[in-house]
Order: sequence, then C-alpha cells, then structure tokens
Amino acid sequence: MKIVAKDLRRGSVRIKVEDVDDLWVIKNVVKEGDVVIARTLRDVKLEGEGKRRKTMVVSLKVKNVYFQPFASRLRIHGVIVDAPEGYGLRGSHHTLNIDVGTEFEIVKEEWSESLLRRLETASSRWVKALLLAADFDEASFAVMYRQGVKYLLDLRLPGVNEREPRSIERVAEEVAKHAVRLAGSEEVSYIVVGSPAVLRELIAKKISESPTPRKFKVIADSVSTGGRHGVEELLRRDSVKNLLKEATAVEVEEILNEFTYLLTVKPDKTAVGLKEVKVAVQLNAVSKLLVLEDLLTSEVGEEIEEVVREAEARKALVRIVPSETPSAPKLKGFGGVVAILRYQVNLKEVVGE
Repeated sequence: MKIVAKDLRRGSVRIKVEDVDDLWVIKNVVKEGDVVIARTLRDVKLEGEGKRRKTMVVSLKVKNVYFQPFASRLRIHGVIVDAPEGYGLRGSHHTLNIDVGTEFEIVKEEWSESLLRRLETASSRWVKALLLAADFDEASFAVMYRQGVKYLLDLRLPGVNEREPRSIERVAEEVAKHAVRLAGSEEVSYIVVGSPAVLRELIAKKISESPTPRKFKVIADSVSTGGRHGVEELLRRDSVKNLLKEATAVEVEEILNEFTYLLTVKPDKTAVGLKEVKVAVQLNAVSKLLVLEDLLTSEVGEEIEEVVREAEARKALVRIVPSETPSAPKLKGFGGVVAILRYQVNLKEVVGE
C-alpha cells in the first residue's frame, strides 16, 4: 500500500492499493459512515443519447464493504454524496470496485491512532529493486522506490564488433558487473533486466553467476532500447508491476517453510487450524499468521476476520494467502490457517484435543 497524501485536518487519507493484503487492510479500515472518493464507471442519462456509461469521480457515503477474495477486489457500497453536475446522481446508490492498482481517498470524521497505524504498517511493505535497461550502446541503472525511481548510473557501451565473436558477451559482462555492484551497495533484493532478447538473457545469466555474498532474484523482460528511455519503458512492463505480488508470495513461502520445520522440531511453537490459532491469538502468542483467502468467504469467515483483527492489534505479522499462489494448496492441507508462535504453548492440551 502506498499512502499518497494525508490531510488529517479534513480527515482525508489518499492511498494506492498495491497487493491483495492491502484490500484486507482497507476492508477493516473503511467503516459505515465514512466517505470514499474514487474514479468509477456509472450509467448516466444523456439528453438525446439515452443511457451511456461514463468514467467519473464520485464521493460515496459508505454503507457496506465486501471483500471478494476470488476476484481480488473490494466492493464498497453506499450513497453518492458528490458527483459531476448535470447527471442527478446525488442520493442514488452505487458500488465502487477497489482493485490492486486503484488509487482512492478515505475521509473520516476522526482517524484513530490504531487505524492510522494499520495503514502505516501496510505502507511500510515495499520491494526495493534495481532496474537496468541496456542495449549494445548504452545502459542506465536506477533504484525503484515507493516515490519513483532514482537514477544511479548512465553507461556508454562499446557496441558490437561483428569481427569479434565475444563482443556481445563483453557488453553483457560490463553491464552485469555494474548491476551486481550497485545492487549490493543499494541493498536490493531484486534486479530487473530490460534489454533486447539475446543480450537480456546473457546479462541475466552473468548476474546470476556472479560470485557475490548477496544473492539477488533476477527478472528479465524485453525493452526496445537501453538508457533512461529503456528504464521508463521497463516501468510500464508487467514484470515490474508484478514485483510486489511475487515478493509477497516469496515471503509467504518462507513463513510456511519455517512453520513446517517448527512443526517437526518444536510443535509447541506452532498453531494449526482455527481452534488452535484462535487460542494462541488470545494468549498473545502469535508471531506470524497465514490465512487462506478462501476462508474469508466461508462459513467461518466472520470468526476468521475477528482472529485476524485481534492478531494485527497484538502486532502479529498477518498475511492473507491468495488461492492461486503456489503456497495455497499446502496451506489448505493444514486447514487454511496456521501460526508461528512467540513462545511454546501446548495448544492441544489448552483446546482439549
């Protein structure tokens, strides 16, 4: 989640949704009576043209908030209190669809410290990545921050000598050398390589093979040119847009691996299933909690929501696991909800199993 702007004097926080976990956070932040301002599609009557669907910004006084895990979408239903003039929309009901990538505004009469802290915690999750765009003549390197990109280096390259078979490899080696150095000094976890096909794969290979104490996840994508224009092109590619989603999936997999290891060697530092997790949360014992998103719309959905809310309030790390991620089937095998504990508790004895 990105907090784009904050004006607490008028009770306004503007945010951008960056992953599925953000939708869960927003569902628990937006309450009945709040006003949500967002761009939406609405059928309107136009004189002489009949009904047409138009894009517009509306302000909606919230009545209900629905989380749709399978669609990775939040639906906010309420009454329009402000909209473009001439359409007669004020007072009518409407539903806003909030998806990953949506930017919108929440206005409350008063923001509690706990709700603001929840947004701030979600906004602190960010993947720092090195972006590079290279062709045979030039390369540019930049770090992707939440606020945008910071260019680190623009490099002139020797080009390709058709009489020198290794000239392409030398270009790749030069680019990879600078990429590894900059990625290490900037402490990034990801390197995104943008380049024409042959050079792209060669640069990615050289980076992956570089002897370095820090290992980077290398993602390769196609751009038409090197230099800063190439970096700008790379920013529009799906590889960069999906970076946070992939990083979240990696984090979930690491937590699940830690859980399965502890389940074998220290079972009392784990909680399996809703019963055990619920008790562990009440004991303030939960350090990390994974919940399969399907459970949020199941018959135990309300109970799951309460457990998640309480775990977050007690500063546990909570991750909602989308059903399409690689970790989902494994998590489902454990009942869809598991936790790693801060200290050992014999939960089977506590819950009477």
